[in-house]
Amino acid sequence: MSKDDFFVGWSAETPRADRRFLLGASLGLIVGGGTLGAGLAMNRPPIGDGVWDQGRPRTLRGIVSRAPYPILRTRGLDGEVRTVFLASSGKTTPNIDARSFDRPVDVSGTLITRGRNAMMAVADIEDASGDFDAADLAAPVAVDRGPVMLVGEILDAKCWFGAMRPGYGKAHKACAALCARGGLPLAFCQIGACGDSSDAPLLLDERGLAFNRAILPLVADPVTIQGRLAAVGDVLQLRASFNAIRRL
Repeated sequence: MSKDDFFVGWSAETPRADRRFLLGASLGLIVGGGTLGAGLAMNRPPIGDGVWDQGRPRTLRGIVSRAPYPILRTRGLDGEVRTVFLASSGKTTPNIDARSFDRPVDVSGTLITRGRNAMMAVADIEDASGDFDAADLAAPVAVDRGPVMLVGEILDAKCWFGAMRPGYGKAHKACAALCARGGLPLAFCQIGACGDSSDAPLLLDERGLAFNRAILPLVADPVTIQGRLAAVGDVLQLRASFNAIRRL
């Protein structure tokens, strides 16, 4: 058998034309992959500036109230009277001893913030020691802002504030339903503003109370809501009856 009948591929030199083709194809794949990645990143829905600062535990002093959700009224964030919603580290409201409500306490945990919205994943609540003037931390009176008709999405506030990124949309529906089922606050964002907005009113029924579980199937879906806006201290509320909410 002649030696010309054998081809030893690993020792033969790649033809120059093939080398040029392979080099061009490799560069094309690199550039194309980078362009595709950049395009996908640019078209990704904005996730917002919410953050859960789990690496820096905080202690805030104030008054804890139970309605419409567990909240802390405090001056501990920026010196002004602020509302901090309270949650557990999971998808439920915190377990708060009844004796801790409506009296000065120190609440320890980690903060979840988006814009001026704040929530604390509670680790501990203790009676406040020493003198503490809580006169301006009492529950404020609701100020009616008038009727509205809005189109948007019902959110669970914990994830939207920063516990999840992004904390809205169809991909987040199952998580949002679990948070809502666990009693966490609901909020509402208008269409097109869920990702980059820092404001979303608290969603309550027409009496200013939390909705029952009938609202769960509507969470994270596009809806229209006809109701009224109300300002309660630093919290904007959207109040509407369940029958005034329609899935689109």
